[in-house]
Amino acid sequence: MADPVGTFDMKNMGISFNTTAGGQLQQTSDFEGTATGFGAVFGTLVITQALAEAGATSGPCAWAGKALLDDNSILGGIGTGTWEQIGGEARFKVSMNLDVSDGSKLRSEGVIDHPARSYTGQLYEG
Repeated sequence: MADPVGTFDMKNMGISFNTTAGGQLQQTSDFEGTATGFGAVFGTLVITQALAEAGATSGPCAWAGKALLDDNSILGGIGTGTWEQIGGEARFKVSMNLDVSDGSKLRSEGVIDHPARSYTGQLYEG
């Protein structure tokens, strides 16, 4: 695996649940913090699943967010990937491929720690 080009360190600011038009359960987790080269970052992790799969230990996820750079310019980012519970813990490994509004692509590898309300990890060129 290539060396990381940066890191991110975010705090969970809240979790919400909704239903989709198709009757699926949707969880959104809002995060804010910092990321190398992006300054302040704000984003939402979205997990959508059938109600019968509410207790799943892995699945697909999506990301949408923005970054406020040090020069006060703004970049947007969206991505898709997977999440997987780590053992029987309330921690989850999240891997995503991200598209940034400046045309760059990144891969993120991180861990959401629910008891610590944190999401930390590394960024790689995508």
